[in-house]
Amino acid sequence: MFMEQLFVEGIGHYSYLLGSDENDEAIVIDPDRDIDRYLDLARTNQLRIAHIFETHLHNDYVSGARALAERTGAKVYASAGAQLGFDHVPLKERDTVDIGELRFIALETPGHTPEHVAYLLADRSRSDAPMILFSGGDLLVGAVGRPDLLGPELAKTLAPQLYHSLKNKILKEEDYLEVFPTHGAGSFCGKNISNKRCTTLGFERHFNIALQQPTEGAFVDYVLKGNPGIPDYFRRLRETNRAGQAETPLLTIGRPLTVEEVALSIGRGTVVIDARSSAAFGGGHLPGAINIGLSDSFVTWLGWLIPHDRSILFVLEADRDYPEVVRRLYRIGHERIEGYLQGGMKSWLEAGRPIASVPQLSIETLKEKWEKREIETLVDVRLGREWEAGHIEGAVHLFLGEIEKRIKSLSSSKSTAVICGSGYRSSIAASLLKRSGFAAVYNVVGGMTAWKKAGYPTAA
Repeated sequence: MFMEQLFVEGIGHYSYLLGSDENDEAIVIDPDRDIDRYLDLARTNQLRIAHIFETHLHNDYVSGARALAERTGAKVYASAGAQLGFDHVPLKERDTVDIGELRFIALETPGHTPEHVAYLLADRSRSDAPMILFSGGDLLVGAVGRPDLLGPELAKTLAPQLYHSLKNKILKEEDYLEVFPTHGAGSFCGKNISNKRCTTLGFERHFNIALQQPTEGAFVDYVLKGNPGIPDYFRRLRETNRAGQAETPLLTIGRPLTVEEVALSIGRGTVVIDARSSAAFGGGHLPGAINIGLSDSFVTWLGWLIPHDRSILFVLEADRDYPEVVRRLYRIGHERIEGYLQGGMKSWLEAGRPIASVPQLSIETLKEKWEKREIETLVDVRLGREWEAGHIEGAVHLFLGEIEKRIKSLSSSKSTAVICGSGYRSSIAASLLKRSGFAAVYNVVGGMTAWKKAGYPTAA
């Protein structure tokens, strides 16, 4: 049996390509929309993709199941409850699919989502006993999946279902079972997910905090409290994936834009995303641009803060970054991309166009200005659990994902500094404040990490 795990940083998504030694057929589990990498991997290993398994209707990325099936002729297998809008084989409890020496056994495991299924895998060349569990979004490494992504009311039903799916079904299997989830570190589909990319059922049984809860009530309370926010783009992808998304050639999305074309596009209401570093953005950027640097979490924050039906264009460190930008946004269905400013800020400056800036503050300067009240408002945009672990006395907590909805709670006439863990998220927030008319906005370089390392005081 051949098996390889693929991982998408930032959105924390795992998918898998397996191959049968007996018939050279390949199986893909929970593919994302960037299907070329599965095709390339199969080709490299002389395999033919013939089967695609989905564990649930995904909220966090556009599934590549339909597009991959249309490209390869592969069969798609999914929960009967998913009611997919394209050709597939619906599976119910204990249904089996044999592919060469490999046997997949479906387990109906509602909890993370209503239609969720997990798959046991047996390599019958060794034993009929299952050796691997593809756990989807229910059991994660060091965590469990969130049952609240579809709203608080449905969460009251899904949380107990998750408990029973884990306790009465998944945990009935043997301790030696290897567990490979769909969601990993960086995903908002769970809290406190480990960076480790796989685990065993026995280790999770003994050390997973969620599984250590003594009663169903305690478990439900644990999984419904302390979750991070829900990115706005999650709300549309479930139905997108139920219908199935067709393939769009990446090369057809956007193009190089001249300075004049960019200026005209901005006049039509196009949002400018400056994907450079916070330092470069702070030094000079297009007025009204939003700074979302091309980091691992680029997709999450752009998808959270920019509606998918808004036209966007990019300012980049280098023109060669554009294909990667498009590829990342393609995974979450952001395709209204007009293109990028050809030549970047250099071309804008050479054309004599106006620029704006956001001063960057060291923590030493922040401390001095904060104590002298030269900074009147200090906004901390980190997650709630980060804030609770230690923040600067007198700061205002305003989570980045909610900042545009709550921006009116701040005074635009006051000098405002923004802080996060490192300076990345705070630069996004500072650009949003600047865009909203805040006159004096500062970004804190190094963030709370640097503040704490310097030994400066914090409140809890």
